[in-house]
Amino acid sequence: MLSTRWIADHLEELLGAALLALMALLAFVNVITRYIFQVPLAFTEEIEINAMVWLTLFGTSAAFRRRHHLKMLFFQDRLPTKVRVWLNYIIGLLGVGLFASLGYLGYMQLQEERILEIISESLGVPQWIYTVCIPIGCSLIVFRIIQATVSEHRKQT
Repeated sequence: MLSTRWIADHLEELLGAALLALMALLAFVNVITRYIFQVPLAFTEEIEINAMVWLTLFGTSAAFRRRHHLKMLFFQDRLPTKVRVWLNYIIGLLGVGLFASLGYLGYMQLQEERILEIISESLGVPQWIYTVCIPIGCSLIVFRIIQATVSEHRKQT
């Protein structure tokens, strides 16, 4: 049985794996219907493209949680311990600032799409349903950055 703690620690991987499985299934069904029945399912491409944005945000969040994001360890490891501690805070603060800004801009785009009642091309659903992934994903990333920064601080002290 999966524990709640394990699920919380691996949320991005679970959601990403489920999403990737759904995307593969949609692509497979589209290939089958296109080449066997000569009936392409154009809407699957819309779902897959928007699911890729979710997948990217989940992957980014998982990378920050594990502290596997892009950083220059060659230089960082050669710094004194006190400087590394402060650099860890600065990196965390800059990451939070970046993804909080991106999340805010995504939220503003979402609001604009709701006001203008923009709909998607293939399925005709409100476009903001797809855009909601940006503020949600960025919020998850910000949470994971803070979580990783605090965890890193505890290891260093």
